[in-house]
Parts: sequence; structure tokens; C-alpha cells
Amino acid sequence: MKTPLLLVLLCSSLAAGATSDSSESITTNNASPDGRFMAQILSKRAEFTEDTVTVTSRQSGARSEFPMTSEGGGNGRHVLKSEWSPDSKFFVFSTSSSGGHSVWNAKTFVYSVDANKFISVDEKVRSVTDEDFQLLPPHTLQVETLNASGIDYPSMKRTIDLATLFR
Repeated sequence: MKTPLLLVLLCSSLAAGATSDSSESITTNNASPDGRFMAQILSKRAEFTEDTVTVTSRQSGARSEFPMTSEGGGNGRHVLKSEWSPDSKFFVFSTSSSGGHSVWNAKTFVYSVDANKFISVDEKVRSVTDEDFQLLPPHTLQVETLNASGIDYPSMKRTIDLATLFR
């Protein structure tokens, strides 16, 4: 008699767990060096983590949002590293695939305060291969990119004036 009761309790417990929402959200805030802007990374964590980056002007409240989520939760992107340029004009962040696709590619994006838009370094320059970019004053990005000869060759260090990406 104890075995069927234990089985019923176990099945009820599993059914309850299957219907509960196991995802959680974590928000990371990153103020610009001059304090005029706030970059916020909202991470939705479930089976995979997918992020949305929002940049808000503290003066006007204007917002620009860059969602990197997918319907199934496995084809979006997750922020690995993020940083403001020393002059507060650009917010840079490197990402990985939420589903583990193309692990060699740390797609990197830049938000421009003046242009009020996000762009992909990968699309403008070449695919980024290392998440650990460097920012130098006033707004120079140093990043490793895919070698023009292909993935089987050593990556190339690139130095980019971020303003040129938005021209």
C-alpha cells in the first residue's frame, strides 16, 4: 500500500514541476563614464540565456532597445563582456550564441549615442573571434577578427575608430 501512495506523490510532484516556470531574469546596469546614459542588460535565464540590451538617456528618458532573444530560446545571443568607451559615446558588447552555435564567433555590437542605433562589428568589419575586446581613449576598439584566409588561420588584431562604423 505504501508503494502506490509514494508513486502518486512522486508523479504529482513531477507534474507540478513540469508546469512551473523555471526561468528567471537578471538585470545588469552599466552607467556611462559621464553618467548621462545607462546601459541595461536583461538576461532571461531558462534552458539557455538570452539577453536584451537597452540604453537609456538619464536626461530625456529616451530608450533604444536591442533584443537578442529567439522564439525557441536557443537561437538568440548572450552578452559576454560589455563596456562604455572612455568618452561615453559608444557602448560595446561581445556575445555568444545562446544555443552554442558557432562558438568561435563572439559577435560584437556597438551602440552609438549620437546615431542612437546599434550596429554589428562582424557585419561592418569581419567576424569577431575573441570576446575580450579592449577600448582605448577616446573611442578606439581593439578586437580579434577572423583571418581573411579563413577560420584555419590565426585571427587578426584590428584597431577601429568606432565613429567610422556609423558613417
